[in-house]
Amino acid sequence: MPEWKMCQSCGMPFGKEHRRFIAKEADGSDNLYCIYCYRDGKFTHSSATVQDMIEMGVPHLAHKIGEQAAQKQLLKLVPTLKRWQNK
Repeated sequence: MPEWKMCQSCGMPFGKEHRRFIAKEADGSDNLYCIYCYRDGKFTHSSATVQDMIEMGVPHLAHKIGEQAAQKQLLKLVPTLKRWQNK
């Protein structure tokens, strides 16, 4: 397992059931981002902002915990992730 417990761009968990979603580096090693955020050595949404990432994530999380709870959780989580530090 990677040292990161979740994608450091969107917050997708990297548990056993999500292992297949961890992006790979050119040498085949695990990356700290998921395949939806990082592919072929670059971010898939390179101009995305923290707010954009939150808005993209809400529908995916909302089906589990509801839209308001998803919004609240992602507002707290996403800005703390490595990609968004110093932005």
